[in-house]
Amino acid sequence: APLLREVNVADLPLRPPMAPATLVEHEPEAAAAAAAAVGPAVIEEGDDDEEEAGFEEASVVVLDETEDERRARVKAEMDAAVIGDANSKVVMERLKGQEDDDGGLAALLGSFLVFLDPTGTVRRRLWTRADFMHIHAVSGAYFLFLGIPWLVYSHVTNALDTSVPMATSGPFLTSLLVAGLVNALSAVPMSKFNSNKMLDMRDLKANGFTFGGTGLTTMCLYIAWWFSGDYPDFLRPFDIPIFLFWALVCAGTTANWEVMLQQNFQANERRRVKVPEKEMRQKAILYRLASWPNLTQLSFMYSIPFGGAAWLQQCTAQWPMQSTPMYHYGIASAMGYALSMFSETLRDRKLVTLEQDLLVLIVGFTFPMVSVLLDGLTYGSAVTISPPEYWALFGFGHLG
Repeated sequence: APLLREVNVADLPLRPPMAPATLVEHEPEAAAAAAAAVGPAVIEEGDDDEEEAGFEEASVVVLDETEDERRARVKAEMDAAVIGDANSKVVMERLKGQEDDDGGLAALLGSFLVFLDPTGTVRRRLWTRADFMHIHAVSGAYFLFLGIPWLVYSHVTNALDTSVPMATSGPFLTSLLVAGLVNALSAVPMSKFNSNKMLDMRDLKANGFTFGGTGLTTMCLYIAWWFSGDYPDFLRPFDIPIFLFWALVCAGTTANWEVMLQQNFQANERRRVKVPEKEMRQKAILYRLASWPNLTQLSFMYSIPFGGAAWLQQCTAQWPMQSTPMYHYGIASAMGYALSMFSETLRDRKLVTLEQDLLVLIVGFTFPMVSVLLDGLTYGSAVTISPPEYWALFGFGHLG
């Protein structure tokens, strides 16, 4: 056997750990150094490979930082983030990293993002080839940046003249519904994070965008259409199966977000650098606020298939302006969902923080409630905003 001095120790295998125990670091300096070594301490759905790699580490670092230090860390991570992966097997991940530098109308619209952010970061992360012909961006801008001002305007004009019901149909309102639908559907091809398959049920993050974003936004557009007065009679026999389909979407979305949340907590336990408890609590609030309240939509939608046109006629006979809060509820809910998913996209592209995303979600969540409350204050006894008084679920109207 060769002597030790004749052996190049660099060629020897690494020494195995002496014990399987977990070491927890408490010193902030050690935590910061470890965080820099392993990368951002942020859990993102779909990072299973990285999580498993972290699980194999011999030590665990728990970040112990002040609020200012945490904000500085988050900002540094967002500034340094690289969106997309040129070497990814997922086509959409590769496209996210390719900024659209084409000329013509695309360049003109993209220049608006540079106007908003002269650094070019927003344009580089949002104006990419992942959005085919930028259909999703343009339709979303039309739906939200024209729709929200219209929503405010409609409440103002209603307050100025309460003698007539609000118009719930017309070319502009129809264009809003169509733009919202195009925006929702165009998100589906972009919602691929771990697979190239369309609607891959194993991709939980993609499910959140397709069912929680596309599905629920489209459902609320359907509600607004039903109460607009333009809903065609030939579709009424299909109201029950349509309701059952939306019920499945609501239940599936809730289950998906809950499973994804549990996986995030489990992944955090396996990480070498753990996400702070406060950040995990915020994520829990975000996910559950985006999921469980959706089930309440079903009690409202129950009136559509099981009450029908006869139920709505009895409602308007008793409360002449009742169609206004019904329509407002549908279209404001759709805007709320679209706004929430836009914020989720911004967070995915590392343009907003978790706290900012949560704030936008709360605003979107309250959109329809505030709108209906304003209608109640505007029209008084000509409407009712008390569900037991008008929901068919409670036996109102011809079901009573």
